Amino acid sequence: MRYLTLTIVLVLVLISGVGNSEEVKPKQSEILHPEWYLKVIDFSYYFPARVAIFTNFKIENTAAIPYKEIKVKALYISYYPGSVGQIVSSTSGVLPITVPPNSTDTYLKGGIPLGAGSQSYRVNYVEVLGATPVLD
Repeated sequence: MRYLTLTIVLVLVLISGVGNSEEVKPKQSEILHPEWYLKVIDFSYYFPARVAIFTNFKIENTAAIPYKEIKVKALYISYYPGSVGQIVSSTSGVLPITVPPNSTDTYLKGGIPLGAGSQSYRVNYVEVLGATPVLD
């Protein structure tokens, strides 16, 4: 009877997962392809003296891990007569931020320069090229 009670308790503990100290590991794709999980959903900018200053980025992270040093690329289109709507330039840069897991927030509200610009250029799109996963 004693062994039967001990066996039942042991089976119940194993089934319920109590005592399972296994840590949840990130998916391999979250480590290798952060651009799949990070998305710039909004941004604002202005062009003082031929430099594009981005005053904020709203970034969504759908991964279960945080990322830092977000690499982005901005595509500029022209509003100059004769070339309206054409892609005229692109620039890449690194955003010095850390984005928590499963979050959406606005970053760099103070502004960050990201490439040259002109009053006749508009930023059409900002995409995430990569990031450094924080695995600590």
